[in-house]
Amino acid sequence: MAETRLRLPDETYEQIKRIAGGDAQSVNSAMVAAIEEYIARRRRERYQAMGRKIAERDRELLERLAR
Repeated sequence: MAETRLRLPDETYEQIKRIAGGDAQSVNSAMVAAIEEYIARRRRERYQAMGRKIAERDRELLERLAR
């Protein structure tokens, strides 16, 4: 497992600390969950953009296939 040092603004740290406490988890676990959610969202956005690009590029073919 990799380790890294993360510098956060005080307010951001306090918010994640409150969230972690409310969820009965460590600050580290809350940060890992937040980063994983960010990565998943970025991946989803990238695939959606690729899908839109393909649909636009192949619009005529897709319309013919739908008939």
